[in-house]
Amino acid sequence: MTEVTHLESLSVVQIDFDIWSGQTRLSAADFKLGIGGEIPPEKLAQLGSKKICDPAKLKGFHRLKSEARRMLHRYGMPFMNGYAVPVDKVNDICARLDSIMSEYNALKDAFVAGYHQAVDEWVRENPQYESAIRSGALPRSEVEKRIAFEYQIFMIQPVSGDDGNAQRLNRKVNSLGDDLIAEIVETATKLYNERLAGQTQVGIGTRQTLENLRDKVDGLSFLNQAFDPLVRLLDETIDGYKQSAAGRFITAPFLYQVIAATLIMADRDKIQLYASGGVSVDGIARTLDMTPLAVGSPAAPSNTSVLALQTPQDPPQQKSMELGVGEQKPVHEQNDVVDDIDQFFAEFQADEVVAPNPAKETAVTPTADEPVAPTPATAPVMDPKEAAQPPQDDDEDQGFF
Repeated sequence: MTEVTHLESLSVVQIDFDIWSGQTRLSAADFKLGIGGEIPPEKLAQLGSKKICDPAKLKGFHRLKSEARRMLHRYGMPFMNGYAVPVDKVNDICARLDSIMSEYNALKDAFVAGYHQAVDEWVRENPQYESAIRSGALPRSEVEKRIAFEYQIFMIQPVSGDDGNAQRLNRKVNSLGDDLIAEIVETATKLYNERLAGQTQVGIGTRQTLENLRDKVDGLSFLNQAFDPLVRLLDETIDGYKQSAAGRFITAPFLYQVIAATLIMADRDKIQLYASGGVSVDGIARTLDMTPLAVGSPAAPSNTSVLALQTPQDPPQQKSMELGVGEQKPVHEQNDVVDDIDQFFAEFQADEVVAPNPAKETAVTPTADEPVAPTPATAPVMDPKEAAQPPQDDDEDQGFF
């Protein structure tokens, strides 16, 4: 019989928000047609809807719905029309959801109490459509029924003796670990591209992104054995902010640790490599010709700036990212990103090998049968003016999620 793993560590949270749209259906009487005008029958066309009150009065409900979703996403992953969260975080989640529910119900009571007044205000703003607005206005009791918030929390268990169902559920649960790795890669790549690349100092607000990521990975660390080393890496990096921040900014050498940790998390293969000990933060620093990355060390940075690091322009993931309506990043540009990061780590691994003794090297004169290879092109140097640009000033509570 197939055993489904990790179910004892997971709970599923489902949230159900009912938010009235503030609209009702148009009727034929709402249209003023000229002589001979005719409205198509309902089986042929729908007449649409009309606003009964100002939609802005309902924005508070949508704000709380978004807040609840963001909170659940910090703790868990989308799963079975809800969110899979760690069992040991359920009490914290319930407290947050209860607070949201209390605020939601207070908004509901205020809106229902002022419903008729809201309709009157809308009529005054649109006097030429007073008849259409008032004819479509719902009774207050009906509006009250259309605004509600509830949530449920439960654990799942496959039906006993149904091996096929257990296997399907097992695959579904195991996919959560892959989804979390994909999210780590996306978050780290966004952090590097938008906040770290090309900077000699960055704001301490970058810490919030790492803290949010750390809490989520820690809560779901049972899904993949590679997550425990990542949690320790994030702990070490976050602790470094307390020791190394100079006012509202961090600089070298600690900046290099943040960049190195971010680059590890920005690549799925490097996450596994780091978990197995195949790559280290200090090793990446040496590849970049930086000073040793001891947290809080007063040592000055080396002459080679972190600006020399190749910057991936998009998250290294196989799926295309959304750019705008109907636009997608070309596949060849995504491949360039992956190639850039792979090239960087390939150089790191090459530098980990013990270098040959220069004293033993001898010049070799090429023969006629051995054509001379062309001299490699010199790597481009960043404009000093561009390097001198100050980073954006961060707020401490900023984060990507």
